[in-house]
Amino acid sequence: MKRHLSFVVVAGWGLLNVALLAILAVYGESSLVFWLWGGAVALLGLAALLVLASSRTGPDEHVRYRVPQRGAGAVLPAALGCAFIALCFVYGRWLLAIAVPLLALAGGMALRGTAPRER
Repeated sequence: MKRHLSFVVVAGWGLLNVALLAILAVYGESSLVFWLWGGAVALLGLAALLVLASSRTGPDEHVRYRVPQRGAGAVLPAALGCAFIALCFVYGRWLLAIAVPLLALAGGMALRGTAPRER
């Protein structure tokens, strides 16, 4: 199943939504909610099948990706840190305990670089 890991991710996301739909059924939601959420679950199932078909016809998945710029790996932690700072305005300053280390990690990665050095 290592070759079709992307299918497992999309199918797992669909199964999680099926579980959430079942929870809504327990709480007695309206039929419109079931139609809308059920349509989203059906689309996720279709997407999972398309991903499975694509991964079967294509080459094996890449294990390692080359980053074009040495500091480009810092983008994800920086974006998450900024998102947590934005969420501080809604949920409180305790999220700074998560945001500040992420931004420090991003700064370190940007200065040091994350890609292997060229020979």
